[in-house]
Amino acid sequence: MDVLKTWDSIKTGDSDSFLALYDSLYKALFRYGLKINTDREVVKESIHILFCDLWEKRENLPILTTDPKYYLFVWLKRLIYKQGANQNIPLEELLHTPIEDSIESQKIAIEETLERDQALSAAIGNLTKKQQRYIELKFFYNKSYEEIAEMENAALRTVYNVVYEAIKKLKSSLSVILLLILNFSK
Repeated sequence: MDVLKTWDSIKTGDSDSFLALYDSLYKALFRYGLKINTDREVVKESIHILFCDLWEKRENLPILTTDPKYYLFVWLKRLIYKQGANQNIPLEELLHTPIEDSIESQKIAIEETLERDQALSAAIGNLTKKQQRYIELKFFYNKSYEEIAEMENAALRTVYNVVYEAIKKLKSSLSVILLLILNFSK
């Protein structure tokens, strides 16, 4: 997908391009957001606000000559910080909060997130459809094994086995860094 063309299409009100951008970046934005705030609900809400604002302000979006992903990642980061500002954070915690990284280190972090997302997507693409579905439910939608069994009308033991086999396949095709992402998203 040519993200610059998609960006331009969104500016003209093309809802299909908007949905394509959402689908292509949601997981990467979610993982990046978890690096900023470990509260999954805050990250999900911030992504929701980001895309609502994006659609509402589409006519006034800047004309970008570089990849709009960076623009969206920075926008998300600001939204997450704004969400955090609404919480009562103890003074001690604020004193230990690191100062914001440089633009270059933020770009590197975004690139690393996108590369890991692509590698993970490719590895998940090598799984069977059933394994893909169970992994998605377990790790991306945070469903319990019991919930998956009920949703998929499967035996609990089957769900455990399918997820186990899928993780085993992923381990053989992913680096240790990507496995940390899987473990982190439990």
